[in-house]
Parts: sequence; C-alpha cells; structure tokens
Amino acid sequence: MLKARFLFYPVFLLVFLFCVDSIFRIPYVQIITKIDLTAVNYKAKADFLDSLIQKKSGIGEAKTKKIMLILGSSRLLYFDHDELVSFYPEWEIYNLSSAVTTPAYYDYQLTKLLDAGIKPDLVIMETDPNQFNQNSVFKSSNLTYSFDLGYVFSNIQLFGKDYVSFYLGRKLFAVGTYKPYLDQMWKNYKNPYLTNAFEMHKATYDYILSHNGNGLSPIDNYMEKNSNSLLQTSHRTLDWLFASYQRSGMQFGFYEKILSRLNQEGIKVVVVWPLSSPDFESLMEKESLVGYWEKEVNEITSKYNYSILKLKNDPSYSCNAFADGGHVAKDCYRGLMRSILLEYFRKYEPNRL
Repeated sequence: MLKARFLFYPVFLLVFLFCVDSIFRIPYVQIITKIDLTAVNYKAKADFLDSLIQKKSGIGEAKTKKIMLILGSSRLLYFDHDELVSFYPEWEIYNLSSAVTTPAYYDYQLTKLLDAGIKPDLVIMETDPNQFNQNSVFKSSNLTYSFDLGYVFSNIQLFGKDYVSFYLGRKLFAVGTYKPYLDQMWKNYKNPYLTNAFEMHKATYDYILSHNGNGLSPIDNYMEKNSNSLLQTSHRTLDWLFASYQRSGMQFGFYEKILSRLNQEGIKVVVVWPLSSPDFESLMEKESLVGYWEKEVNEITSKYNYSILKLKNDPSYSCNAFADGGHVAKDCYRGLMRSILLEYFRKYEPNRL
C-alpha cells in the first residue's frame, strides 16, 4: 500500500490547487486583483435580475403599470431613474444593460424572466455591428461574468464546444478571471486610493439594485467639448471594435432566437441602433462590413415583423452632447427615451399620437 502512495499525488495536487484557487474567490482579493468595475456591474445585474424573479412582478395580481425591459450595452445603461419615474409614471422600467454586451447576454436575461412567468409589455433591445463580432471581448465579458450552467448546456449547439469549455474553465477556476499577477496585486494593495475603489464598487452595486438596474455613471453629467478628443476617441474605439472583425454566426443565432420567442409570446419590441458622435458615425459609414451586417440584421428583424429604430436617421431624435466618440452624454438620454416611446406609439398605439 505504501508503494502505491504516488497514485494519490495527483489527488493531493488537485486539492492543493483548488485550495489556492479558493483564495481568489474572496471579494477583497478579487478587487485588488482586478480593480475595475466590470465584475461588480455584472454581479449587480445578476442579483437585480434574481430579485425581479423573486418578486414575480405582475404574477397573480392586477398590474397597475406596464413593464418595460431594457436590454443594452453601456450606451443604454445610464438612464436617470428618477426622471423615468417622474416622466413615465404608467411604466415600470427595468434596465438590464451592462457594458460590452451581445445577443447571447440579452437572451439569457430574457429567457430567465419569461421562464419565470414575467412577461414585459415592451422590450427595448440594442443592436450594433460589434455585438456580432466573433473576435469581440465576449469571452472576457459576457461569458466570464454571466450565464449559468443550465443555460449554457441548453444552448450548447449555439455556443459550441470552444465557448462551453472556456465557460467551464472560468467557473471552475477563479484564477482564470482574477489573474494572480502578484506585482499588480501589490501595486493595487499599496494604492492610496484603494479605499475609494472599494467604496465605488459598493456604491455602484447598491445603486444598480436600488434604481431598477440603471447604472451609476462614473462621469455623471460630463460631456466632451474638445472636438479633437472626440475624433481621437472615435478612431480608438473603431480600431478596438473592428481591427479583427469576423461575423459571429452564434450571435446572429441568439438574435434570431430572441426575436422568435418575443414574436411567439406576442411581446412588443423596439430594436434600437444607438447614435454615436458624428465623427464615429462617419467612420462607421466607411466600413463595408457595417453594410453587410445591416443587411443581414434587417432581414432577420423583418422576418419576425419587427424593425430597427436607427437613431442616426430618426428626425425625432437630436443629440449633440457626447461623453466620448462612441457614447452620448447623459443629457441625451432624455431625448433617447422620448424617441423610443414615440416609435412604440407609432408602431403599437398610433391612436394615442
């Protein structure tokens, strides 16, 4: 028996590795490993979604308000909750947007809500060429911080074995997400503003849960007034988004899956292609891949009797305030919601116009 002890060495090693990995599941360690707000935003959205399901809004009781669900990226994240409550009292508006999102992420959230028996009266869903990029940061954003095992396996044909393997690796080993770079961890630990980072994490999390999912903007009402900066950030954003663009059949599959179920459930939809700065829009128009994407996404959308609200072509929407080349300033969110609801009334309640 003693001679066979070596057979247990792999087991001991595996137990040791899991013990070390468990250190990187401690929230404090995670923050000094990765000090940005990406993880906390996804965590807050997941907990907010769970709270909605637990409340079972509109189930077994007379609804006093219509339910609006917002599915988007950072470009639909920062609606002012208090203004929405004040301006649109007949709506209960839930914002499930997060930074750098895709149709797969939207489908995950929508599936959980619909399967729980929560049926929104209106779904606002963002669409954009980068959401359909095979080489986007989908792995390090949506796939790392969202989804559950049941959802991934129920959609294994769409995800494919590469994404499923990546997902399992990140879920089993925390060090896959929170890299144990000791030098960077030490720098963050010694950072004199580390306390502020912890406070910002808590404030962001609490704000999302207490404001119906709308995000706490780190720059609040800031708008970029330097036209050269807008041009530079437009170039940087475009380079980051489209440097290695490749069409993602998976994301088109999830996009069609969403529209198919919404159509089947008889849910009203406004698909929105948000506006960016004039510099960014002009750069986008020069990209031939955008034209191919637009043609394909239009065909899928119209197949289910929906259409896309392209804000750059919408005469009812005007915005000349931008946080950077790719994002409107928070001041433009008022006009954004007005245009969305105007489109809703044009399509579904024209008698009220």
